[in-house]
Amino acid sequence: MDLISIVGGVRSALQADWGVFVFVVVVVLLTLVALRLLGMAVNGITRGILQRDREPARELAQKAKTLSNVVEATGRVVIFIIALLSILSLLGRDITPLLASAGIAGIAIGFGAQNLVKDWLGGFFILLENQYSVDDVIKVGEHTGTVERIDFRKTVLRNVQGAAIVIPNGEVRIVTNLTKEWSRVVMDVGVPYEEDIDRAIDVLQQVAEDVAADGELSKDILEPPEVLGVEAVDEQKVTIRLWVKTLPAKQWAVARAMRALVKKRFDEAGIGSPNPHQVTIAKTRPPSTSDGGQNATPQ
Repeated sequence: MDLISIVGGVRSALQADWGVFVFVVVVVLLTLVALRLLGMAVNGITRGILQRDREPARELAQKAKTLSNVVEATGRVVIFIIALLSILSLLGRDITPLLASAGIAGIAIGFGAQNLVKDWLGGFFILLENQYSVDDVIKVGEHTGTVERIDFRKTVLRNVQGAAIVIPNGEVRIVTNLTKEWSRVVMDVGVPYEEDIDRAIDVLQQVAEDVAADGELSKDILEPPEVLGVEAVDEQKVTIRLWVKTLPAKQWAVARAMRALVKKRFDEAGIGSPNPHQVTIAKTRPPSTSDGGQNATPQ
């Protein structure tokens, strides 16, 4: 083999390699551009949701946060898969087996991974119907907590003990959203039977007015507190109910402040707490005559 043939072969190889390298670089650049466009699209979706006027600001912010996380995560996975397949194809790898494997995997998922499909469908409808969003406080079965993360497959709750609870979306049958649009404090106050019920209701009405006039609490209250009256009567006490409509997730702070104020006002008014009463009935047996009449009354 002469020198000219060797040089020509090396030049052809270098040209081919450089061509592949250039195409790989182009794919990488297009991937970065696609990621950038995805970020812009997610920001556009977020701004579009936040500009709506039909829903409260908190609801819109939660929905925007949840949808942006799901769309961005799903979009990144799709972009990276397409980029990887393109690079493998440019490097001369046959991606047909990979595509065939993907088809087989799809069939396997349909038959052998029905729970996974159920979770994805459940997550899709949760997001579509806006059942709950990130930062909502929900109850699913026996678990209650703040929604920390949600995607198509699972929902992650954080309970009051700080534990993270992972719930597959397919297991979400009945969900209670404690912070949807607005919340409510429902407080039942027990009053002893011997107390004047009208006076107790007047004290609770004063508590409601003080809470509504409080500068720190009034910003979390949507409607003035309302004393509903006697809710129940049982063996130990008379129960009076009052409630107040609050902003989402603010009912617990308002309830704590109301309980403290009720205790203070009841102490000032001299209204005590209901205590259980126990009545003991003792029966005296008549004198027994089985001792031969020793204890009997003489004739």
